[in-house]
Amino acid sequence: MIKKILSHSNIMINYVGFTIVWFSCVYSGANGDPLIALIPTFIFLFLHFLIVTDHLKEEIQLILIAIFFGIVVDSSFSLLGVVKYNGNIEAFPNLAPIWILCMWAGFTAQINHAMKFLIGRYFIIGFYGLLAPLAYLAGEKINAAIVDQSIFSILFISISWSVSLILLFKISERLMSK
Repeated sequence: MIKKILSHSNIMINYVGFTIVWFSCVYSGANGDPLIALIPTFIFLFLHFLIVTDHLKEEIQLILIAIFFGIVVDSSFSLLGVVKYNGNIEAFPNLAPIWILCMWAGFTAQINHAMKFLIGRYFIIGFYGLLAPLAYLAGEKINAAIVDQSIFSILFISISWSVSLILLFKISERLMSK
């Protein structure tokens, strides 16, 4: 009974922790200060890794893979003019900003925890990816980014996130089966 309560509280901690990371990341983008994203993300991931005792190495690998995905996906958005991010590194204006990469890391820390119920449900995972433009538009409302709201851009964000989520869940399943 106690183990069940603790497992549910870990899921809630995971969800609340990422919610704090998401808001700090968007606020970081709006203010152009990467520390606003980095500090809460590092704290969240540190606590996450303390709680995760099974498959710690695989969790770290998954998060590093997700950061790579973030570099590719969100840099593509920037290069194609789909999203213009605030808080970029001036020397690399089309590279995904640090706050976005922190968001990818925090989000991925939920896959085997708060989002565990989605494992193996690829249709639903893909559907959630289609909703990704809503998160970008929310970031726009807080002045963290400017989103091109053309059909092409919205579809590109949706499809990119659907594919990315499905791949991250598949990679997670493969890593966790070791």
